[in-house]
This record gives sequence, C-alpha cells and structure tokens, in this order.
Amino acid sequence: MRISPLDIRQQQFTVRTFRGFDSQEVDAFLDDVAEDYEAVLKENALLKEQVAGFEERARGLAERERALQDTLIATQRLGDEMKAAARREAELHTREAELRGEKILEEVRGEEAKLRSEVQALRRTRRQLIEDLRSTLESYQRLMSAEFGDDAGGTDTRG
Repeated sequence: MRISPLDIRQQQFTVRTFRGFDSQEVDAFLDDVAEDYEAVLKENALLKEQVAGFEERARGLAERERALQDTLIATQRLGDEMKAAARREAELHTREAELRGEKILEEVRGEEAKLRSEVQALRRTRRQLIEDLRSTLESYQRLMSAEFGDDAGGTDTRG
C-alpha cells in the first residue's frame, strides 16, 4: 500500500496517558515528514517526465541516425553508380575516337594509294609523251633529211 502525504498528515495515534508522546511534537514531525515525502513524490514525478522526454529524444536521435546512415549509404551508392557511368561513358568515347581514328587512317591510306597510282600513271604518261616526242622528232629529222639531204641532218639529236 502506498502512503500519500495526506495519509501522513491525517495519521492518528492512540494516546496513552502514561509515558505517551507529546502530541504537538508528533504532529509537527508528521507534517515535516509529509512535506518531505510530498517533495520527493513531486521530484520523482518530474524525474519520470524527464526520463520519458529523454527516452523520446533518444528514439528521435536513433531514427535520425538511421536516416543519416541510410542517406550516407544511398549517397555512397549513387557516387559509385555515377563513377561507373562516367567510366562507361569515357570508355565509349575512347572507343568512338579509336574507330574514327581508324576510319580516318583507312581514308588516308586509300588516298595515299590513289595518289601513288596517279603518280605512277603520270610517270607512264610522261614516259609515253617523251617516247612520242622522240618519235615525232625522229620523224621530222628523217623528213628533213629526205627533203634537204644529208646536209641538213648532219647533227644527230639522239646523243
């Protein structure tokens, strides 16, 4: 059974005529005890409220900590995904650049082969023109020799 401060204040004792306690002293002591007990009960209630508040705050802090941890993990995961995406994109750009470079190199090689072919064709044409010119000059020389005799063709153009 719990005793309240009111119970202490209203407590009555049987008074014996002989060797009894001074009733005023007992009443004063009981009032002091009741006041102290009442203060202790109030302090106990206040402390219980504070404990409940602290427990609530602790739960809130634990929830925040979990949320922060979840956020941190999500941020880490997002950062890793962004790094991986950047790597993939860089690899893709590198491959595309390599393919463009190979294509350009093939075009340059094709252009080089075409130019070599044209140079060879020009050299053949030059040789042919030189042969044609030499043949034409020899024909003119023979015509002149025939027309003017050996006197006009005394000098040999071949060498």
